[in-house]
Amino acid sequence: MVFLRRILGKVNATRRGSALTLRTVLPQRWSRCAAWVGRSEDLAQSESGGSQIEFVLSLTALMTFVFAVMEICMVFYTYGMISESAREATRYAIVRGSTCLTSSSTSCTASATTISNYAKGLGFPNIGGGTLKVTTTFPDGPQTPGSRVKVDIQYTVSVKVPFVPKNSLALDSSSEMYILQ
Repeated sequence: MVFLRRILGKVNATRRGSALTLRTVLPQRWSRCAAWVGRSEDLAQSESGGSQIEFVLSLTALMTFVFAVMEICMVFYTYGMISESAREATRYAIVRGSTCLTSSSTSCTASATTISNYAKGLGFPNIGGGTLKVTTTFPDGPQTPGSRVKVDIQYTVSVKVPFVPKNSLALDSSSEMYILQ
């Protein structure tokens, strides 16, 4: 029993009501060690910083997804912009064929360069920061009424998504119509 008292300390027995309560009182040299062990267990089982880490990781994933969706929307907008530019340039070309005359009887025939410059100067916002490459061709040969005009626009969009290496996406849109005059 003396050996156990040295190891465990004093055992005090008190009687409260009908129940017997045993309390172990540790020697002075062990009390500091036991207090440290108790705190380390509390720290190991504590989740005080866990919710903050989960929040940061979830927010990072959510914001990456949000910015990726925004970039996809910008790509669709850019495609719509170059598609509309191609249609407008083709409409410009179909009314300015080889038989086009102004009210003062001067020629208003549009060349491939004039049509390309018209498409570049339409004033659509250039959000991607790239340049339009416009190619105008006349597949049937001359610019006579009844022949075709084709405007092809190429545009390279840089895709900027967080945590993804820089990539670019080549967009191409064309429009083809028959020359009216």
